[in-house]
Amino acid sequence: MKRLIPLVLLLTGGCAAMHKHPVATPPPAAVAAASCVDPSQVPTEPPTVGQKFNGDAKHDLQILAPNALALRQWGEKLRGLLEPCLHAAPVAAPPAAGDAPKP
Repeated sequence: MKRLIPLVLLLTGGCAAMHKHPVATPPPAAVAAASCVDPSQVPTEPPTVGQKFNGDAKHDLQILAPNALALRQWGEKLRGLLEPCLHAAPVAAPPAAGDAPKP
């Protein structure tokens, strides 16, 4: 049990550190020009739960399982919003029969 506590602290500390770095996003003008999804339709991301873990597997699983389901549903909603954009995007034409692929 004493070995488990440092491991849990290391894992939760590492996850917490990941959220401190800003994610690079394109400028708003570029997003507006290429957007095919109304921003008001984008679902809000489920909250993070790493700070609620206490090292007890049963307790942590009761927190993690519903959050994993919420993340799955969030991802499915996002995919549903983005799939029409993928089909509407122009597809590059395949190379002609005489064209050799570039290395």
